[in-house]
Amino acid sequence: MLLTTTPQVLRLLRASRSRARVDRARARRVQQPLPPLTTGGCRALVRGVDIDTGLLRALVVLAEESHFGRAADRLDLTQQALSKRIKRLETEVGALLVDRDDRRRIRLTAAGQHALPTAREVLAAVDRLDLARERAGRLRVDVMSADLATTAWVRRATRTHGLPLDVVHRPVETTAEHLLRSGGTDLAFGRSGAVPTPWPTGIHHRLVLLEPLAVLVPGHHRWAQLEELALEQLTGQHLWFPMAAAPLEWRSYTSELCLLAGIDLDTTGSTFGFQQWAEDVSTGVCAPSLIGEAMRTPDPRMRTVPIVNPTPVFPWSLLWRDELPVETVSAVLTGMGFATPAPCPDPDIWMPAADRAFLELD
Repeated sequence: MLLTTTPQVLRLLRASRSRARVDRARARRVQQPLPPLTTGGCRALVRGVDIDTGLLRALVVLAEESHFGRAADRLDLTQQALSKRIKRLETEVGALLVDRDDRRRIRLTAAGQHALPTAREVLAAVDRLDLARERAGRLRVDVMSADLATTAWVRRATRTHGLPLDVVHRPVETTAEHLLRSGGTDLAFGRSGAVPTPWPTGIHHRLVLLEPLAVLVPGHHRWAQLEELALEQLTGQHLWFPMAAAPLEWRSYTSELCLLAGIDLDTTGSTFGFQQWAEDVSTGVCAPSLIGEAMRTPDPRMRTVPIVNPTPVFPWSLLWRDELPVETVSAVLTGMGFATPAPCPDPDIWMPAADRAFLELD
């Protein structure tokens, strides 16, 4: 049979040959052993191709978490997007880096373990470059949530001391240490006791304040004229604090507190923002709530009643990466009003067991 060679057929033939050449080249790359991780070896490894540091970060985080879901959460990606980054990196280096046989616990292949230290070194160098750039410009400070006292501390440092700081807010499911390790901030406020053990390398912390907790009530409430409330008086009492958009560290804190004191805390619904939450509590539409004493009282119609015997405190720490110079951290702490470390915990206070154990180690 005689086939007429049309331009369309010619294009299809050329495309087929081109794909075949690419497939053969990829097969040769996968079969070849990885070069040594020396300067020359790294150059040979990438063959002149610029590797996106986001791909390297995906490998490092996946190695640390050993789980696609947790790694994706840390990187604020979907699992599908993370998997694509890993596959793209494997294509770039010409070797399988991740063993996907056990989806419950991901492990690196020999090639992945070989490449991991260098990937970490590259990311550390990039982070140092970013920090050098930011020190010439501005530093990011994560305050956990916009309406907390932490925002006022950063504002004090910028207005009173002229420090070049920018406020950022982490996702509600992300802890301070996760945001730091993912490169989303330079400093972060949070609970050191909420950081998973063992303590991650390259992350430093300092306790800055033990913020007492109080009950927030309308001015006409029966507790409004009290000087204080013993914690045991809250046993069986109905309070309200929606957790739909509450930070992870606050949710775990209140959960442990309510379990200890037997508080009936309603966590359903939404605050619909700070002002609406204050309006609902101040008018008595909703039950009394909880608030940190370092925060401003959101409405003049409201009262904050301190909790005592013991006093629940939220242990605020400032966390940062070790690439940030000590002098910079000290300047930020001084600007916020924390030039000296927080005092030792008083025996008549309460905090979650992990936080107290952590502070005792200090």
